Amino acid sequence: MIRRFVVAVLVLAGALNGQDKSKTKAKAEHYDFHPLMQQVWEAWSTLNPDNAARFYSKDAERTFFDLAPMKYTGWTEYAAGVKKVFADYSSAKFNLTGTTHVAQRPAIAWATATGHGVMTKKTGAKEELDFRWTVLWEKSGDDWLIVHEHVSTPMAAAKPAVVPPVTTAKPATAPKK
Repeated sequence: MIRRFVVAVLVLAGALNGQDKSKTKAKAEHYDFHPLMQQVWEAWSTLNPDNAARFYSKDAERTFFDLAPMKYTGWTEYAAGVKKVFADYSSAKFNLTGTTHVAQRPAIAWATATGHGVMTKKTGAKEELDFRWTVLWEKSGDDWLIVHEHVSTPMAAAKPAVVPPVTTAKPATAPKK
């Protein structure tokens, strides 16, 4: 009797151990954000925020820090503000350069990158800029949406102060007679 009981327990333990663990523990999805990150900047290169809208959360409480002005609250404010900033430009091209870094958890990810942009004003004048980008993504259904971002440019290096040369005054001498 005891022998049957021990055999039954061992068979049951073996069956439970062989059970498909994917049903009990969800496998973490790893998403390649690098192409998506460049797609965001390609959308901004059109100078039309409607083309970038699909990448952003529409939650009114989201905060986005851009080059100008300092802060937008919610996508609606962001899109309207960027339209005003882009009004003087006829074209733009933004590319990610250098190294990007992405860290991901099941429903949230954050990334950092550097980039370069060339913007052409309607007058024909070109402006170039290097930028830094920090972005937070949140999984929403099948999509990853930007819930916060910070775009900035490095400050121009300060020019060294020009120090006039030090001159030593000659000691005054009495005039010769």
